[in-house]
Amino acid sequence: MNISTVAVELAEELVDQLLPPADVPPACLGFNPQLGRRLAAAKARLDRLERDATTRDLAALEAARVEFALASRAVADELIAQGLHAGAGND
Repeated sequence: MNISTVAVELAEELVDQLLPPADVPPACLGFNPQLGRRLAAAKARLDRLERDATTRDLAALEAARVEFALASRAVADELIAQGLHAGAGND
C-alpha cells in the first residue's frame, strides 16, 4: 500500500464523519458583521503601521491605536447587549 492509497482511504473515512455541533453562544450567532469587519480592518491597519519602521508616522499610528480601541469596545458592547457576559462571573 503506497502513501496515495492510504491518503485516499483516510479521506473517504473522514467524508462520512459528522461534525459535532459547535458550542457557540447564541450572542455570537447574531453578531453584527459590520463590527467584525471594522475590528478586523482596524487590527490590520494597526499591525501594518507597527511593522513599518521605515516611515514611522506617529500620528497615523496613534490614530490606528485609537480606532482599534474604539472598534474593540464596540464589539464588546454588542456582545454585552446580547447577553454574552451573563453568568460569566466577571463583572
